[in-house]
Amino acid sequence: DGLSQMRVVQEIIKLTNKQPEEIKLSYLGTATYDLPIPRQRQTAVFENIGCQVRDVSLADPSLPVNLANVKDLVQSADVVIVSGGNTLYAIDRWRQLGVDQLLLEARDRGCVLAGGSAGAICWFDGGHSDSMDPETFRVAMVKHKNLRLQ
Repeated sequence: DGLSQMRVVQEIIKLTNKQPEEIKLSYLGTATYDLPIPRQRQTAVFENIGCQVRDVSLADPSLPVNLANVKDLVQSADVVIVSGGNTLYAIDRWRQLGVDQLLLEARDRGCVLAGGSAGAICWFDGGHSDSMDPETFRVAMVKHKNLRLQ
């Protein structure tokens, strides 16, 4: 995973024009159903060098989402990292909640947007993805977290 490599993290940090301890990073793990292992793997280096990492958990539709909190986490972020995983599930969920618009606003204000696989594809209007059938990925991921997804 590129986000676990110091050189990649340093380049992301450089794009903010801030010191690591000044950086607020919001992590959207929707594409991996907010599982802790991908989050830890993709944010550990940022945390270790002093960035403030905040979770934006949205994957489980059976749980209430505090949209005001989500809006604050995205609007105040210097960096938004999106996990790899199920691209279509993440984008559909963000659209349902209006998070897609918050991410566009973040882009427009100069927030650094990054991620790998689904976390890279999601920033574009189109791209190749193996998540056309969400069930192929969802079943394998969700059984580890016990989510009740629609």
